[in-house]
Amino acid sequence: MDNLDDKINTLIRDKLVSLIQENVVRIKRTTIKYTKTNKKHTLEHWQALFDSYEKVFRAMPREMLRVEREVRIKFVSPVTFERVTRLKSMINSEAEVLIQKRADECRPEFEKLGQGDLFDQQVEKTREKLNENLEQQIQKCLDSVNAETGQGQKLGIEDLIKIYNVKESTLHEINIISPLQSINTLLAKINGDPRLTDILENLQEGFRHLFQDIQKNRVHDVATMEARKKLKMEVARDTMTVRDIALNTQPFLEQLVLPEDRRNPEVVRKSWSNIFEILEGQEGRWAPVIPNFKPLYDFMCGGEN
Repeated sequence: MDNLDDKINTLIRDKLVSLIQENVVRIKRTTIKYTKTNKKHTLEHWQALFDSYEKVFRAMPREMLRVEREVRIKFVSPVTFERVTRLKSMINSEAEVLIQKRADECRPEFEKLGQGDLFDQQVEKTREKLNENLEQQIQKCLDSVNAETGQGQKLGIEDLIKIYNVKESTLHEINIISPLQSINTLLAKINGDPRLTDILENLQEGFRHLFQDIQKNRVHDVATMEARKKLKMEVARDTMTVRDIALNTQPFLEQLVLPEDRRNPEVVRKSWSNIFEILEGQEGRWAPVIPNFKPLYDFMCGGEN
């Protein structure tokens, strides 16, 4: 179906509006309750309003992604990596708007009661829980939709370890298991073309090089605070970089699966540009991997520069 993403976005927005309206009703009832008991200006009242918003934040990922899942299954349309990125951005953006709205309503009252710091601490916990819940619900949505649309044959972790010659701890550490599984699902579809055998092997070899470099340069002595801080920064950097490469490799392969007359050269060029900038931006650390990715781009665009 044309513009399926736009249609789903409209339905997701409707669901969000419904959740917000339910919260408005709940807040009114709570305020009436505490007003009648002479507790309107107490911390207990404002904490209850804070908690009412928490119910919205818990429900948002579950209910919004339920819409995504149900429509995708109905129209047999898999969830792409680009779509996952869009969903996360959409839900996080909407959550931040609500978090700010809650701050405008509740924080001044918490401050009057000498509990401004408590409010800020609870907001940070809200963000942490929301992010954790969102990741879990995204994975559930992917698993469900992919299983129903024939995309569910994922490689296990042991298979990924063998293919990419990487430690399981590294896969978990940089949170790359799901992206690799999705990439290999697409590779399985494409592998029938003999023209691509060496190109796709070269691509996988590029990821092997990245993983080996990460493992080779990882700090193992974390006995000191400085070492732990360095390790944390390395993990954060490598996680972001490798995931970005995977996210930009995905559109290559998705376009390659399509018939030639339906491919979008602009998507391919943009993906390659992003990958090149990421690898080139590592101060030469990962420049040797660029030739592992470029042959796929050359194949897709006929050797254009």
